[in-house]
Amino acid sequence: MRTYKEIDSWKNFQPYFPKDWRISDNNYPEEYYWKWRSFNIHIDHFKPKKNKQKIKLILLHGGGGNGRLLSPVAVCFSNLGFECVAPDLPGFGLTEVDSPNSYYTWINLVDDLVNEEAEKSDSPIVLCGVSLGGMLAYQVASLNSNVSGLIVTSLADTREKSVQMGLAKNKCFGFFSHYLLNGLSFLTDKIKIPIKLTTKMWAMANNKEFVKELKKDKVGSGSWVYLKFFRTLFEANPNVEPEKFKSCPLLFLQPENDFIIPWAMSKPFYEKLSCKKEVIFLENCGHIPMEKPGIDQMRDGAFKFLKDLESF
Repeated sequence: MRTYKEIDSWKNFQPYFPKDWRISDNNYPEEYYWKWRSFNIHIDHFKPKKNKQKIKLILLHGGGGNGRLLSPVAVCFSNLGFECVAPDLPGFGLTEVDSPNSYYTWINLVDDLVNEEAEKSDSPIVLCGVSLGGMLAYQVASLNSNVSGLIVTSLADTREKSVQMGLAKNKCFGFFSHYLLNGLSFLTDKIKIPIKLTTKMWAMANNKEFVKELKKDKVGSGSWVYLKFFRTLFEANPNVEPEKFKSCPLLFLQPENDFIIPWAMSKPFYEKLSCKKEVIFLENCGHIPMEKPGIDQMRDGAFKFLKDLESF
């Protein structure tokens, strides 16, 4: 099975990240595959070399991403002493898919991964979701009592037509896609399309040169995805609706210049949450947070949130 050492795309991303957030020979993650059902799930595992903290982080990417794309976050927090586990969710990265997978596959996988990591140690587990990984983190936390906290950069409720239209590359696709995919699922579920045709790929980051590199990544933003994934993404209900969710605290890190999932798209869901919650706006940051001072605000805010959790 392949490893990221055989792939160049992620290496081309590194110059765009802050220097102390980059992968190097000194902090390269352990790579391995976890057998889950019929899948071999690729995992990047970042283990701190010093100042080990109690909490373990599981990092969740969104559509068009993979675990390796979240390496800047993993490097930053492993440097602060937090163990970080970053899976490639089916359809992206090095996790291979041989049949149409759904959004429910993602939810069930992460739910089981949380239990797997909980069995390894008594470390509290915090889910960190970027982009659509934010709602995925919430979906799992609503199911699994082993989740001690949530850190997210979005909470787009993809059941809402306004969100579907806002996420789509064009409003026509956003308006009709759910009806067509539901009505013709027997035909469309098995069809794969380039993910760049479905969303505003130009807005993945503020740096246009970085976006060009992202589009070349055949295991990320340049990959193809089954239409079954989108159909189920648009219909999935959480186990607990936000008004009744109280099982763990949530930190929302909103990039100020996110043109894919702006604050207005996540705000309705966030405001319904009954759990302890806080929002921090990341100055100058786009959908993939890379810019200062926002990334420093992200690091400092998340570190405080995690240390507060440890003290309970």
